[in-house]
Amino acid sequence: MKHFPKNKLSLTEVTVYKGGHFSFPRQLKFSRNVHAVRWQVRMNENCNYCLFNEDGTLSRDQKDWNKLCGVYYAWWNTRKDTAMMGWRYNPDTDNIELAPYYHISGSRDLFEKPFLTVKRCELFELILTIDRKKKRYEWQMIKTNEKVQHQMHFNHYRMTCGYINFYFGGNQKAPQNVSTQIGFEIKKQEKKPYNEVFPFDN
Repeated sequence: MKHFPKNKLSLTEVTVYKGGHFSFPRQLKFSRNVHAVRWQVRMNENCNYCLFNEDGTLSRDQKDWNKLCGVYYAWWNTRKDTAMMGWRYNPDTDNIELAPYYHISGSRDLFEKPFLTVKRCELFELILTIDRKKKRYEWQMIKTNEKVQHQMHFNHYRMTCGYINFYFGGNQKAPQNVSTQIGFEIKKQEKKPYNEVFPFDN
C-alpha cells in the first residue's frame, strides 16, 4: 500500500467497555530519548457510537475528541506536556475523524475540524516525530493515497515519555463497547535523516 512502511506491526485489540473511559488491557511503558513513534491502527466496527440528549437529539458532545494514542512527558500527568491523536465518530458520514490534540505546559490546543477521515476497519498509520533541536512535534497521518501533517512547538526539556492509552471522552463515558486494534514501535534519537528512520514504499 502506498505510503505505508514495508514492515507491518503486530496489532493488539483494546476495548473501552460501556460506561467507562479507560481501555483494557492497559499498557504502562516509559522510554527515554525517543525520536519518533509509529502506530498502526484499525478502528473496529463498534466505534460507531452516538451520544444523545434526553430528548433523543444528538448531543453536542458527539464532537468531543476521544484519545487514540500519543506521548506524555510530565510523570503521571497527561494534561501538561502531551502530544496526542484525537478521534471521534461522525454519524452523518459514517467515518472516523482524526486530529492532533496537545497539552503544552498545561494549556490545551485542539482543533474543531478533522485532519484525516478513515472508515471503520481501514488500516491507517500515525507517526509522531519529536524534534528536540527545533523543539517541535510533527504528526504524520497516513492512509492509502493520502498523508496529512501537522506541527506544534513545545517548550519542555524532558527526555522520558510515557504512552497514551486508547480512551473515550470527552465529557461523556462510552455508550457502548468501543475497541481498536493498535500496535506501535519507537525509534531512539539517531543521526540518520528522517526518511531513513522509517523508509516508505514508493
